[in-house]
Amino acid sequence: MGRVLVVDDDADLRGVVRRALAKLGHEVQDVDDGTAALALLDAQPFDLVITDVYMETVDGMELLARMQQRGHAVPVVVMSGGGFKSQDYVLAMAESIGAVATLNKPFSVEELRATVGPLLTGK
Repeated sequence: MGRVLVVDDDADLRGVVRRALAKLGHEVQDVDDGTAALALLDAQPFDLVITDVYMETVDGMELLARMQQRGHAVPVVVMSGGGFKSQDYVLAMAESIGAVATLNKPFSVEELRATVGPLLTGK
């Protein structure tokens, strides 16, 4: 069982991801922005972070950079539906700065499981 932190300002999406991963036996916490995520990461260990890109205050890219600055060696999956830049551009940028995988929104529960399953094997 792995410990997963889900970061997204969309409460419905957080709920879907939380329930899907909990059904697989993982312990899941979720927050609505990068500031809250950093506070949790500083306070307790996680095996995986799944974050959206576009959020208020600290967005997903900044969260990834701050995690690296603080020495949090936690794999990060970045998800995005696009926004100011194309979805492919945003996700490629996330991988270039350290994301281990990406998810294109909208994604299915099966795509979520296929993406995070190998990252949490043995957890």
